[in-house]
This record gives sequence, structure tokens and C-alpha cells, in this order.
Amino acid sequence: MKTIAILGASGYIGRHLVTELLHLEECRIKVLSRTGSLDFDCADARDRLVIFKGDLLSPTSLDGFFEANCTVVNLVYLWKTDEAGNLFATHNLLNACTAARVRRLIHCSTAAVVGRVSINLITENTIPNPVTEYGINKLKIEEAVINAARRNFDVVILRPTAVFGPGGEPLKKLASDLMAGNRKRNYLKSSLFGKRRMNLVHISNVVAAILFLIEYNKDLLGEIFIVSDDDNPNNNFMDIEHRLMQELHIPNYRFHFSIPLIVLKFLLICLGRNNVNPYSNYAPEKLLGLGFHRPMNFDLGLKQYARWYQKFHSK
Repeated sequence: MKTIAILGASGYIGRHLVTELLHLEECRIKVLSRTGSLDFDCADARDRLVIFKGDLLSPTSLDGFFEANCTVVNLVYLWKTDEAGNLFATHNLLNACTAARVRRLIHCSTAAVVGRVSINLITENTIPNPVTEYGINKLKIEEAVINAARRNFDVVILRPTAVFGPGGEPLKKLASDLMAGNRKRNYLKSSLFGKRRMNLVHISNVVAAILFLIEYNKDLLGEIFIVSDDDNPNNNFMDIEHRLMQELHIPNYRFHFSIPLIVLKFLLICLGRNNVNPYSNYAPEKLLGLGFHRPMNFDLGLKQYARWYQKFHSK
């Protein structure tokens, strides 16, 4: 029985990943928790789930968590800690993985490390230019992981775009504004954002990508993979808004005027945003070329999200 060690299981991606792994009877799951507990129900598989009390900022607390030949999935980013703290936690993780002789580390980063680039199609070979503290820190963590781990165990970097789905943060404000916001303000926002690419990816596809990399037999040798749904033409503000309005039974605008996206780009620059290119797409082809298949169709995922939001909002 293979062992999967997960850091960051209490986060949005982590909770969905643990749920999926619990359906796989051939694996044993170890979860690192600062409190020694999880806040969601996992009673059906407690015989295969180990909750280990430890903290990445306390190196000695990691003793015994990692095992030889296990696969490690790192989903952690310490929001309340600065760059030095996040790098310290990363080095503690890498040292513990090396000492335990783990098989593979799957480090979940973010497409936000790319930052401000002029090209519209972003691939794993695009040279990053992050401008926000989050993007800069995430890129430095990636570099630390690749440089240190490559000599000791297999490592792979996953860069998901904006992860949406039931319970997720992306689309919550848009859905809320459509349901209860000012319609004139919504129209102005729609006119401004127009066909701006939203770079959303469904949570099911992100989790499936992690599961795929867990099972992948060949060494990945520090490769970077984008996971996105950007190859779907409907992954833009106007079409997503229209689909949500349909599913939430909100009348569409009688007339739609789109402000040139160059105006939006200028505003995003003034606001100091990381990605200011409204035409940017993150290419998923490299991971798909490895044999990965996305389980969730983007349009179906939007429909599922709208139904969840409507049910949640009605409570």
C-alpha cells in the first residue's frame, strides 16, 4: 500500500484531494496538522488516514511524518508569514523529505508566478515576471524546491490557474453581485471586463492533475506543469457572467457595450495587479500531452457552481 503525505490538507485544494484519496483503497494517507485534527468528516476511512501533529516552522516536529518511498504533496503557503518564513518552512520540508528518502515531492504552486508578461499564450517556458509579494514569494519557493530536491528525490511543480468550484472563492463576488448587487453597476463592470480572460480552472481538474502525478511512474525531474481550462473559449468574463445569469435565472442585459480592453489593462496597471494582460491564456497542453485527462468540462463546471451557489444562497 503506497503512502501519500499531504501538507495543507485543510485548504480548499487539500480538502478535495483528501476526499478523493479516501476513495482509493490502495493508498494510506498521512496529513500534517498543526492542531493534530481535521475539521471535516473522514470517519469512513480512519484506518487508512493518519493525522500527524506538526508544523513546518518547527523542524523537529516533522520527525516521523515522512516515510521512505512515499509521495509528498505540498499545498502549503503561509499567508501570515513573510518571505523569510515561507522559505524557512520550505527548507524544513526539503530537509525532512531528504532525510526520509521520499520518492517524489509534488509542489503545488500557482500560475501567478508568471506575473506581468507581454505575450498572450503563457507556457511553462515563459520567463516569469511577478510584481506582487505573493507572486515573488511563490517563485522563490519554486526555485528552492527544484534546486534542493532535484539532487535527492524526484520533484514536480504544478501551477494551477484560479481554482473555482463549489465552496471556492473565485466567482463568489460575481455571483453575489448578480444575485443581490446593483444592476447598473453590474452592467458597467460587464462593459469594462468584456471578453477579458478569467483563467479559471475547476477544482476537480486540479485534484485530478495531482492524482495523475502521484500515479505517474516515470521520473519528472523538476518539470513544471500548468493546469488550466484556458483552452475553453468561454473562459472569459462576459461568457461566464452570461452562463451564471442563465443558471441563476437573472435576466440578461438587453444591450451590451464593451469598453476596449486596453482601458481595463491601464486600470489594472494602476491598481498594481500581477497579471494586467486581459488576453492572457495559460496553456494546458504540456500536462495533457503527458496523458492527463480532465474529468470536468468547463461549461459543466460553471453550471455545477451556479447550482451550488443558488442552493447556498437560499439557506
